[in-house]
Amino acid sequence: MTYLDLLKSVEFWTGMNTGDISGDASLKSDITARLNIRLDRYSGRLGASSSMSQTDDTNYTNHPFSLFDIVENQHDYEFLVDEDGNAITDITAVLIKVGSSFRKINKVTLDNSNAELIMSPNSKPGIPTQYLERNNTIFLDPVPNYNLSEGGKLFYKRSPSYFVVGDTTKKPGIIPADLHDIVAVGTSYDWLIVKKPNARTQITIVRDELDRMEKEFQTYQQLRNPQRNMITPRRENTR
Repeated sequence: MTYLDLLKSVEFWTGMNTGDISGDASLKSDITARLNIRLDRYSGRLGASSSMSQTDDTNYTNHPFSLFDIVENQHDYEFLVDEDGNAITDITAVLIKVGSSFRKINKVTLDNSNAELIMSPNSKPGIPTQYLERNNTIFLDPVPNYNLSEGGKLFYKRSPSYFVVGDTTKKPGIIPADLHDIVAVGTSYDWLIVKKPNARTQITIVRDELDRMEKEFQTYQQLRNPQRNMITPRRENTR
């Protein structure tokens, strides 16, 4: 479903007339904001911002990695957005160019005994072999003792491609096509309970439809990210 399809769906589920949202700039802006909140919610449930997830928004035309310059004596590099201005939610890997090829360097966690040393500017110089990440900033270790344009490569997770009021054909690319309408139905429910709290029958109808779609979404989650069940042996007391 496209952005315009989602707006029509909200009009349907809330009992509005066709064109009520697109013909009212203020209402369209409010509904668009609610669509994005719902998009964030389902994106989070899919773990789209986690390094463990392979989910990425299909609206993006580029892949989730960027090149960056290595600067002599600079050990900290902050990455808040990608090249298109989308928020980076998690850094998943760092590679350093050595010769003509990139090599993946090890990630050091904050509980490592050398974490504070790596984050300090007094770390030893050289070609980085590991990094520590904190709040979207990576700290290279050793500290680079050279300059190299596009000498680093960063892989990351990013936020969904959000809707704006000027969109037409954009789709909720983080969600499977057969579940796109869950964004509109959820938005309709949010709008009804605030704007029409006395429309109890309509609220119930929309809530029931949302519950049905939520169950489908949960099934999709489970199939996409199956949990492994551990089998433990039965223990008997033979004493």
